[in-house]
Amino acid sequence: MKSAESAMGAKSEETMVTYVTDTSMWEDWYRDYRLGLILIMPPENVSRQIDLFRAKHDPYAFAICPTHISVSDPLHREMTTELEEEIRDILSRIEPFTLHYDKPHASPKRGGVAYPITPQKPIDDLKEALHSAAIFEGKVYQRRNVRAHMTIAEFLSIEDSLKLCAELQDSAPSGSFLCDRLEFIVPDQDFHFQKVGQFFLGAGTKKQGKFQPKVEADDLEC
Repeated sequence: MKSAESAMGAKSEETMVTYVTDTSMWEDWYRDYRLGLILIMPPENVSRQIDLFRAKHDPYAFAICPTHISVSDPLHREMTTELEEEIRDILSRIEPFTLHYDKPHASPKRGGVAYPITPQKPIDDLKEALHSAAIFEGKVYQRRNVRAHMTIAEFLSIEDSLKLCAELQDSAPSGSFLCDRLEFIVPDQDFHFQKVGQFFLGAGTKKQGKFQPKVEADDLEC
C-alpha cells in the first residue's frame, strides 16, 4: 500500500512543496499546470462574495480554484530555495497597487463571464518582472497576454454566458482592493489547487511568506 506522500506526489528536496507525479487520470490540459503557478487572490472580503457566484454558476471551475487574477505562466521547473529567493528579490522592487472591478462582462465571441480588472499597466509591469525569473525560462505560455480579469463562470456556452452576464449586472458586487502579495498554488491529485506559498510585494518581500508544509490528504481544501 502506498504511503500518503507517494500517493500525492514527490517532494522537492529544497522546499516543502509536493507535486503530483501520477497524472494518468488527468485531462490533457491539466498537465501544463502540474508544477503550479503564481497569481493574485483578492482578500477574503472580496473573494467571499465572488466565490458565491463561482460556486453557483460554474462549480467545476470553482472546485479547481477560487477567485483569482492570473499573473504567471505555469512554472517550467520545480520550485527550489534558490528560485524562490530570486522571485522574492524581483518582487521586492515592486510596490503594492490598488485594483478595481466593476460590472461583469461576457464576450459574443467566446464563452465565459468575468470582471475586467483595472488598471492594466501595473499588472503588465508585474508580469514582465515576474517572468524574468529563471523558473519561467523557455516558451511563453499562450495566455500570458490575456487582459486581467476575475472569472465568475468559465465553462459556459456563449449564449449562456451572455444571459448570465445580463442577469448579474444588478446583483454582482463591485469594488477595489490592495494587491500586496501573490499566491503560489499547486494542484493536488484531484486537480484542486492548493496554496503553498506567498510572495509579498515591496520592501518586506524577501523576509515574508515562507512556504507552507506539504499538503496531506486529510488537509485538502476544495
